[in-house]
Amino acid sequence: MECTDGVRPVLVTGGCGFIGAHLAGDLARRGHRVVVVDRAAGTDPVVESVRVDITRFDDCLEVIKEVDPLVVFHLAASSTIDSAFGDPHGSLTCNVGGTLNVLEAARTACTALSRFVLTSTDKVYGELVGDAYVEGSALDARGVYDVGKMSADTLVRLYGSEYGLPVSTLRLCNVVGPGDRNTGSRIVPRTLSRLFDPGGPLPPVIYAGSMSHGRDYVYVTDVVRALRTVAADPRARGEVFNMCPAAHRTTLELVAELIERAAAACAPHDPGRAAAIRRNGYEIVAERGMPRALRRQHCDDAKLRALGFRNSVSMAEALRLTIDSSLGARVLF
Repeated sequence: MECTDGVRPVLVTGGCGFIGAHLAGDLARRGHRVVVVDRAAGTDPVVESVRVDITRFDDCLEVIKEVDPLVVFHLAASSTIDSAFGDPHGSLTCNVGGTLNVLEAARTACTALSRFVLTSTDKVYGELVGDAYVEGSALDARGVYDVGKMSADTLVRLYGSEYGLPVSTLRLCNVVGPGDRNTGSRIVPRTLSRLFDPGGPLPPVIYAGSMSHGRDYVYVTDVVRALRTVAADPRARGEVFNMCPAAHRTTLELVAELIERAAAACAPHDPGRAAAIRRNGYEIVAERGMPRALRRQHCDDAKLRALGFRNSVSMAEALRLTIDSSLGARVLF
């Protein structure tokens, strides 16, 4: 997405979150005026930040009327499966009601909206049947997080078809990269937080029932590029796209790879920690009171590739960059 309007800004809901912060910073560096809407206070000096709870419609309407954005990137959401499972009402209020509020505010207050882009998820499809999800696959979400995102996905398509809002949706797979603070639930930051614990490396935790679960993974900067692509390409209006995965891994494969790569990254500076990381291996724990997890997920990415999009970061490079960032955030050496 190129900067074509130096006055009217781009608005990013959830712009203080993991993906949102990467997106907002990238857009600002490209010359856009970026306004971040988030419940948290923004800290990036290159973007404007407004504290708004998207579950409050009047607040959404006020900020969108004042900003009058050229593009809306909607990322604000209850963002983890565990948090949704623990607070279904709060999660659905945010993911369904909040999305409805942002859509309706954009419909009624934007004077010349170019695109409304939703970040959705491959979990809207439910359990994989066959080789890969395509965008026309049935939506069969079951869990709290999954159903909330499926509902938001459906609302965006409704506003596109019924009200003519210029919408596009990108259904993401699992995203890795620096700045993901969800160390309690997401497998990569959770694993690295234990491997690089300041008190000494701890064995990563794998839930017994998830060892063979298969997921697609992609690096965060490629997600940002894909979001810009669907925001700018005229062919993307009214369309839904699966994100291109960098690689597919089972949980066990991913944790084993993280252990080896983290040990290799430590070895030149702290061979003792590297040896301990390898020696510790991983710990298998029983699942108690956990949300139901999908066994297998994999996305067909032909539709996004047809727009000319290609990932630029391999899985190996994605993990290297993420591990290097985790190392840099801790005083180990």
